[in-house]
Amino acid sequence: MNINIKHILSNLTTRPGIYKFEDKHSNIIYIGKALNLKKRVLSYFNKSSISIKTSKLVENIHHIQTIITKNEEEALILENTLIKEYKPKYNILLRDDKSYPYILINSSHNYPSIKFFRGQRKDSKGIFFGPYTQVNHVRYMLNLIQKIFKVRSCDDTYFMNRKKPCLQFQINRCDAPCVNKISQSAYKDLIKNALKFLQGKNDSLINDYNKKMHDLSKSQQYEEASEIRDKISAIRSLTISKNIINNQKNIDVITISSSDGYHCVDVFMVRDSINLGNKVFDFKNTNSQKNILDSFISQYYLNNKPPEKILVSDKIDNSELLKKVFYRKHKIKTILIHPKRKPFVDWFQLCQTNTDERLKLLLSSKLKLNIFNCLDKDIPYKTHIKNALCFDISHISGSNTQGSAIWFSEEGPDKKMYRRYNLDFLKKNDDYAAMSYILDKRLTKLKTENKVPDLIVVDGGKGHITQAKNILNNLGITETILLGVVKGEKRLSKNDRILDSDFKDITLSLSTFSLTLLQKIRNEAHRFAIMGQRKKSMKKQFESKLDSIPGIGKVRKLELLKYFGGIQGVLKSSIEDLTNVPGINLQLADVIYKYLHTE
Repeated sequence: MNINIKHILSNLTTRPGIYKFEDKHSNIIYIGKALNLKKRVLSYFNKSSISIKTSKLVENIHHIQTIITKNEEEALILENTLIKEYKPKYNILLRDDKSYPYILINSSHNYPSIKFFRGQRKDSKGIFFGPYTQVNHVRYMLNLIQKIFKVRSCDDTYFMNRKKPCLQFQINRCDAPCVNKISQSAYKDLIKNALKFLQGKNDSLINDYNKKMHDLSKSQQYEEASEIRDKISAIRSLTISKNIINNQKNIDVITISSSDGYHCVDVFMVRDSINLGNKVFDFKNTNSQKNILDSFISQYYLNNKPPEKILVSDKIDNSELLKKVFYRKHKIKTILIHPKRKPFVDWFQLCQTNTDERLKLLLSSKLKLNIFNCLDKDIPYKTHIKNALCFDISHISGSNTQGSAIWFSEEGPDKKMYRRYNLDFLKKNDDYAAMSYILDKRLTKLKTENKVPDLIVVDGGKGHITQAKNILNNLGITETILLGVVKGEKRLSKNDRILDSDFKDITLSLSTFSLTLLQKIRNEAHRFAIMGQRKKSMKKQFESKLDSIPGIGKVRKLELLKYFGGIQGVLKSSIEDLTNVPGINLQLADVIYKYLHTE
C-alpha cells in the first residue's frame, strides 16, 4: 500500500456517499456506495477478509476519491449515474440502455389510435402497455390488433387530412374513421375490446363476442357473424399460446447463473397479465454472483420502471433501501420476493432453468473461440496473443474515403471496439496518408486507455507496413506484433501473402488455421470500411437527389427521413406509404415516387 493511499484511508469520513477507485493512469476502475465511507473503503484493504478476486482490484488502486451525500438513498442514485458515465472496469455494466418499446393508446382523441411507442412516457398522454422486451413482440401485437379490431395506427395529422380511405381500409385492417366509415360509438367499442385484449381479459372478450355472434346469426346477419367468429378464433389461438406466469398483473422474475467468471442474468416480464418474454444480460466479471445480482437490480430499476413484485434468487442485502429509492423515483411500491413457496417457487424454477441453459450455451461457445491459439504456435514473437487490431481504407476513385479499425478478442469480433473514420479531408488517392492518420488516431486513444493490442494487422504491403511502423515508433509501442496482409494475384485469397514488420514473407511458415484467421480479420476490416463508404456514398447521392425534387424543401425532406427511418425506407416506400407523411398529399407523393424510381 502506497503512502498516498494510507493517508487517504486515515482521513476518510464516516458519512454516507460514494467512493471512486482510480488506477495509476487516473482511470476510474470501480465506483461503490456506502452508508459509512470509512468503514466500507477500509474493508477492501483488510487482507484477512477480502477474496482473491477483490485483491486483484485492490492491487490496481492508486488513488481514492469520495463524494459525500445526504443519505444512502442519494448515494445509490449517484452511484448508478456515475457508473453509466465512467463505465468502470470492475463494475457490472448494463450495455443495453435503450428505452423499452410500448404500445400506446391515444385516449384523448375522439378516435384513438393504437401504435408503437418508444421514449419518455411523461412526454406523451394516453394508456401504455408494456414495456416489451423485444420490438418484434410489439409489431406482432399491433399487427394482431389491426387484424382483429381494425383500429387506426396513423398519426393525428394524417388522420385529419384524409379525404378518402387509405390502403389500410382497402386491405381490411382499419374501419376508416377518418372519413366517417364508422360511427364514433362503434369505434369506441372497438377500442374497448382492444383494451380488454391488451389487458389479457380474453375470456371476457370471447364471451362478449360469442353473445354478439349469436345475436347476429339470429337476425340472419351471417356475414357479420362470420367476421365475429374469425375474431374469436384469432383470440383463442393466442390464448392457447404458452405463458410462463398466469394470473399476475405485473411481475418480474430475475434469475442469474454463473460459472468461470461469466454471469447470465434474465429478466422475465409480465405486464397486465401478459407474458412479454425475457430480456437477457451477460457479464464477464470477477465479482460474486450475489454482488452481481445486487448491483444489477439497483442499476436496472433506477433506469427502468419496476413492477409491483420482483422475484429474485437470493435475499437482497439492501432491499429496504431499494424499495425506498424505487418509490422515490417511480412512485411505485415494489416488493422483492425470495420465492420459497408455490406458486412463486414454481415460476422461479422454470425461469432459472432457462437461464442455466443459456449459460451452458454461452460457455460452450466461449470454449470454441480461443481463436489466437494457432498464432501463438506459428508466430514466435510473443508468447500469448489475446487481441488483434486491423486497419483498412476504402474509397471510390479517391472520393468518400473511409477508414476502419476493427478489434478481435480471443472470443472473436468485439464490435464495441470497432471504429470508422471519414477521411475526405485528406488528399485524394493517398492511401498511405489515410492509413497513417487512422493508425495514429486509434492507437493514441488506446494507449491512453492502456489497451494497446498484442497484434496489429494492416491491409496492404510494404508501404502500409512502413506507415504502421512509423506510428508505433512515434508512440513508443514496442511489444506489439505487426503484420501485413497483401492481396494475392487476381485478388484470390489462396494467393494472399503475409508479411512481417521486416517485410519478410511468412506465409509458408503459417498453418492453414493461422492464415485463415488473418484473412478473416482482414476481410472483416474491409467489410466494415466498405459498408461505411457505401452508406456515405449512397446518402450523398440520394439526399442530393431528394433535394432536387420539386416541392421538397428542408422540412419535408426531414419528415420523409424521420417517418421512414432513413434513406432506404424512403426508397422502398409506395405512393400510398408516402401519403402517410405529414405535409405530403397524393399528388406530391406521386411526384416523389416517379422521381426516385426513374432511371
